[in-house]
Formats: sequence, C-alpha cells, structure tokens
Amino acid sequence: MASLKIRTVLRWMALFFAIVPVVIMSVVGIFSMSGFAKGSIEQYARSGGKAQSETINQVFGKYEDIVLLLADDSKVISFAQRGKAENNEEKEFLDKLFFTMMSKGYDVKNITVMNTEGTVLLDHAGVQKAGVDYFYGFEELEKANISASAKLPYLSKVYSGTSYGDDVFFLAYRMLGDNGENVGYVALTAGMTKLKSLLVSTTYGQGSGYLALSDGTDVVYNFEDAAEEATAKHFGEINSDILGVFKSDANTGITDYDAGGYLGCSGYITGVSNSSWKWICVYPGGMALSQIIVPLLVSLLVMLAAAALFAVLGHFGANAMVSPINKMIQSIREVKESGYDSRIDVKSSGDFASIADLFNNMLDEVCMSEELHKTVSDISDNMLFEWDINTETMYCSTNFLEKFDLTAEDSRLEEGKFLDKLMTEDQAAQFNKDINTMMKNRNGHSGEYEIKTKSGTAVWFAIRTMCVTDRLGEPLRIIGVVRDIDNEKKMELQLSERASYDFLSQLYNRSTFERELAPELERNAHSRVALLFVDVDDFKFINDRYGHSVGDEVIKFVADSLKSRISGSGFAGRFGGDEFVLCISDQEQIDNAENIAMDLIDELYNGYYSELANSNINVKASIGIAISPEHGKTSQTLIAAADEAMYFVKKNGKSNYHVYRPEDSMIEGLQHTL
Repeated sequence: MASLKIRTVLRWMALFFAIVPVVIMSVVGIFSMSGFAKGSIEQYARSGGKAQSETINQVFGKYEDIVLLLADDSKVISFAQRGKAENNEEKEFLDKLFFTMMSKGYDVKNITVMNTEGTVLLDHAGVQKAGVDYFYGFEELEKANISASAKLPYLSKVYSGTSYGDDVFFLAYRMLGDNGENVGYVALTAGMTKLKSLLVSTTYGQGSGYLALSDGTDVVYNFEDAAEEATAKHFGEINSDILGVFKSDANTGITDYDAGGYLGCSGYITGVSNSSWKWICVYPGGMALSQIIVPLLVSLLVMLAAAALFAVLGHFGANAMVSPINKMIQSIREVKESGYDSRIDVKSSGDFASIADLFNNMLDEVCMSEELHKTVSDISDNMLFEWDINTETMYCSTNFLEKFDLTAEDSRLEEGKFLDKLMTEDQAAQFNKDINTMMKNRNGHSGEYEIKTKSGTAVWFAIRTMCVTDRLGEPLRIIGVVRDIDNEKKMELQLSERASYDFLSQLYNRSTFERELAPELERNAHSRVALLFVDVDDFKFINDRYGHSVGDEVIKFVADSLKSRISGSGFAGRFGGDEFVLCISDQEQIDNAENIAMDLIDELYNGYYSELANSNINVKASIGIAISPEHGKTSQTLIAAADEAMYFVKKNGKSNYHVYRPEDSMIEGLQHTL
C-alpha cells in the first residue's frame, strides 16, 4: 500500500509540472489575443449604440413635437383660460389630431388639457372627468417645475396598473397666455408598445446582446419585454454597478462602460432627449473569442502533446523507484496469508535485509502476544470477541461461543450478522448505532443490551468495546468484553418499579401519576383527556367493621375495577388511602365518561364475596369528572378540578358522579387558572 502511495504521488507530480505550464500559457494567451480583438468589437458596439440612441430620440421627439403644437395652439390656450368649453371646437380639434397620430402608428392613449391647479378641463379618452378629477401624475408635474420661458417638456416615469390597460408615460408642456403668464398644461399620454417593440427586436452580436430602457427610477424594460425592479438579473453577466447609471443625472452623449463581468463585454450608455430616461446597449465579447479560437487551439494541442510526453516519462520513473519496495510488500503479504508461520526470506545484504530481519523479530513477538491473549480470555469469566477490520475475521473466546448461538467463522461486525441478530429490533438498532459511532470517533463505548442465549432465554449483558487504531488513527480492530449483568439489571428494574407503583394496588403512586399525566396532556394538546377522581365512601367503616385485611381487599378490588376501564390508552393511580384517579385519553371513551363513571359505581356497589369477612362486601364510591382542556390544561388544575367535583358529590349524598363546573368550585382562584 505504501509503494502505491509513493508511485501515485510521483505520477501526480509529473502530471502537475506538465499541465500547470499549459494552463498558465493558455490563460495568458487568451487575454493577450482578446486584447487585439476587443478594439474592433467595441467600435462595432459603439456604432450600434449611436443608432439606437437616434431611434429612441426620434420616438420621443415626435411625441414632444405634438405636445408642443398643442401648447402653442390658440384654441387650446383660449380654452384653458376660460376653464370651460363654449362649443365642441376644441374637442373636435383634439379628436382629429388624436386619430391622425393613431393612423401613423403612434401609441397614443390620451390627450389631456388641465388648468394650473391640475384640474382636468378636457380629456379626449374620457378616462378622467372634466372639472372633477386632477390629472394623473400632476404632483410629479409640479415637482418638475417646467420652465416658463423655455417651456421645457416634462417626461414622466412609467406608470403601471392604470385604466389604459398598459404601462404608460406622459409628456407635458406649459401653456402661456398673451402676457406670458401660465394658463395651464397640456399632456399627451403614450403607451410603451412602440418602445418595447424596439427593445424586443434589438439584438447585437450573434443574438446575445440586448438593449434596455429605464424611466430614471427603478423601472427597467429589458430584452424580455418586462417592467421590473432594476436588479442585476436583467443584465446577465454585466456588473451590477451599471445599475447606478440608470439613476444618475450625469449622462451626456455616449459614455463607454467596461462591464468587466466576462471577457470582451462592454456597455454603452447615454441619456434620452432632455429627460431622466436612460438606455443601455450591451454587446457580448463572443465575437472577440471566435477570432482567436483557431490559434489558441493550435497552442493547446502542442502543450497537450508535451504534457503527455512528460506524463509517460514520470510513469516509468516512478516504477523504477518503487520496484524494490514492491518486492518486500509481496513477501510481507505472503507472511500474513500463511498465518504468521512464514517469514521474510533474507537473501541479500544491505538495508532491505535489515528491514526483513527486524520484521521477522516483530512477527515472533506478535505470535507470543496473541497466544498470551488467548490464554487470558479462556480463563476469564468475561466473554471476549475481536473483529479484525482488514481481514474481516472474528475471534471469539470459548465461553463466548458456549453462551451464544454464534460461530466465529460466520460472524461479521455488520448489521444482522453478530450479537444484534440475537436482540430485539430496537436494541439491535441501538447496538449498531453504538458500534458505528465508536468506529467514527475512534474511541471506546459501553452499553447494556438484552441478548438471547443458547437456552433461548433473554439475558441482560454489559458490552464494552474499544477501537484499536494504527499510528495514523485508522481503525484496525474492535475488541469487546461481554459481562452477564442479568441479576443486577433485574434488581434495578424491580427497584425502579417499586418506586413508581403503589405496592398494594399495583397502580401508579401519586408522584408517578402526576409525572405521567403532564406529558399525556402535551401529547393530546389538540384533543381531550378525561380524569376521574374516585373516592371510596365510608372506607373507615369497612376497616373498623371487618379489619384492615378486608380493607386491603377492597383497595385491590377497586384497583382491578379501574384497570378494566382502560381500553388501549390511559392509566390509573392511587393517591393514598381510599382515593384513586383514572386518566382516559381514548376519545370514544371520553365521550362516554359519564357512563363509565356510572358503570364503575354500579360494579363497585355489586361488590365481591370476601372469605375473610365471610360476607359480600358492597363498595360505594363518589366520582368527580374533569376534562381537559375545558376544565384545565395542566396536570395540577385538572386534578384539582376532578377532586373538587368529587367533593361536590360527597356533600350532596355520596355514591354518585359529578362533572366539574367552575361555579361549584370552593377552591379560591381555581376558576381563574383553568
């Protein structure tokens, strides 16, 4: 194994020094060659960007010409000064202009005339009512502060979700009276159809470049014809810093922007008209790469040929260096397969002979150590097993094989092939988990498991295992010691059971019942749990008349009656003396809780025949019923409610049942805690 590692390292070194120069030279060649091609690609993209700038400016320019015509028209100005229509002349004028623009293919949605306060005076499309509504977007129009002297137009942002059924924007001009005073505004509402068509149909360089348009805020129309927030996902490999340009006012002429996201890609940006709208032309560098691909492939082929030659030479050199070590490894393997009976045959002098002599001496010591280990395991009461990970063989001590129905030859430290096949399903899963954890952590582990012996009896055993590793930390062997702890375990279980149960009734004692009730309520948080608090009436009379032995019989009789009421789920307990509790979590039984209580009262009253008393003993009982969550959500409040309901029966004639009602409670504050 060691020689293989050395040979592998030598081969990888040869490949490394052959391939790395190829990679370095290829990367340098790509960047060098791309530099020569980049200039022509950028010039082509710049020309395309200028052409698109002119096209977009023409679209906005024609819209501006129309709005400016309206702002200078005397009929429209006179109409704005009057604030009302004297005839339909203005409306007819707008209709004629509107339909003329539509016939020429312009995406015009509406023409609106408003006064200086934004009140709509005339709305061609009837979207807004004259004299009632304010122009949509008038607040932005006021903020724009259109110059009174130059009457510079205002180009709005894009509005979505309007009554026009499409994304729209508007252009507005100020209308001036005879004395140069502001008499109102005229606005043209236009759709994005023409501009979106331009964006969708525009591609650059093998169809992967594109044109995108922003309204100067966060709305961007990209090549997918979608109005979205300006995020980097719309620009592919383009650096997200370019998005800041959309929100910048500093855009005059055409500005080059090196996107830097991938080879040879540049963006060309300019402002649109006299507004805050901007566009970006993205041109890919794929054409630049296509110009250098042929010389690059030739260079790569030459480098690959040189790398293959170096790899072959490295292979033969590695074999020549490790050949002596291979011979020694072969001899060691033969020794191992022969069961340590053979030794390395020393036929030469030098370092190899010295290593062989040392190895033979070490084998002698190993054989002696294994013989000693076997002797100790045979005379010990503890049972031993050992799993050799490399050879996948199991050693088991004699007393181990006498105890369990296993053979060392067929045993494997794998799931279902060792002691775990003599365990229950849950214990087997835990045993395999413990073994895997120990091998992973390379440490020891102790556990207790119930294992079936050859006699067929399930017996508790303590198993302690240890992982033996080599000097590099790799696991070699798993050594285990098995000890019989059945008597100790059973004693422990008996003590635990006695601490949890009432000795006389064999029901949960009070502390155990309360401890079990809390998780039962949590498990049934979204359903109901019923609690029956049972108190034997006149129990002192039974003890005084018949004696305590008969009283003990009565306790057992009541306990057996409670146990018979548990169907599938639930449990019972004795709180001491003549007080019992019954928890029912079966929903069908809970619906019949009152019937169960009445049946229990009847059964107890029918009683039983006592040989000690030589008489039939009739037992009377008072039962209080409380149901979670309406009568209590915690174990304390539910028990208190059932107890209070039981005392209600005691005070009202005994030998009956009662379902808890808050108004019957005599416990201060109980109503507020339920």
